Amino acid sequence: MNRKRPARDGHPAFAALDRASPIPLYLQVRNRLLAMLGDWRDPEKRFYSDDELTAMFAVSRATVREALSELVEAGVLRRRRGQGTAVSLRKVDEKLGVGSHIGGQWDSGDMPVETALLTYARVAAPAEAARALGVPAETEVLFFKRLRTTPIAPVSIDWRYLPLWAAEGIGREQATQSLINLIWRRIDLAHSDLTIEAALSGPEEMELLHLPAKSPILIRHLVYYDRQGRAAMAGKSIHRADLMRYTVRVDQSRDGIGAAHGRATYRSR
Repeated sequence: MNRKRPARDGHPAFAALDRASPIPLYLQVRNRLLAMLGDWRDPEKRFYSDDELTAMFAVSRATVREALSELVEAGVLRRRRGQGTAVSLRKVDEKLGVGSHIGGQWDSGDMPVETALLTYARVAAPAEAARALGVPAETEVLFFKRLRTTPIAPVSIDWRYLPLWAAEGIGREQATQSLINLIWRRIDLAHSDLTIEAALSGPEEMELLHLPAKSPILIRHLVYYDRQGRAAMAGKSIHRADLMRYTVRVDQSRDGIGAAHGRATYRSR
């Protein structure tokens, strides 16, 4: 018996494929499947069959099989003869909290994360970065833009702005390493302020993170401060919500009261 086809309304994975796009159809299907897998809550439940996916996306079986083969090779799906397709998606886990190990916050498990440098340059700080760093607008800073990628798909775009005093010794050859780890080795850091909000993908996320339009994303704004109260680094990261998870440890002991502060705010976008 064929399973009921999922409703297409309200989920970006079911939007029509762009047949005029230079992106091959199999790759578009692959990316839509990733978006679907991000919402897959029951790993014991059989995934959609080739025939169901062929009807769902109005493409050939060959296109569906090519898309599925990449996900199987990456370990996201498992296919067994006579048993159908099962889901084995694991998210990238970023650990946040008091005492988090600098440089070891990304725990990707079976999905190693690689970092590619997109931009490394001295620039005039844009208004938002200048405010976060507490410097006058147009102050010269060192700017990094990076893309983090797993074998499955890109998972994060990073923007980082460093005042020149904090960027000393960080050259292009170090730019794909953990920037906060490099800073921490030289500067006596005191604390960081992190804000996480949900949003929907726009053109840049669609291009770099391979997302359908209006897919859920997570935006993490950050500022790191030294013991003198100076901002040593500011920026943001945009993550695919379907492949990213945050783990937060909060100290609830009496001795730890006051060690961590946080609040939830809500706003319309």
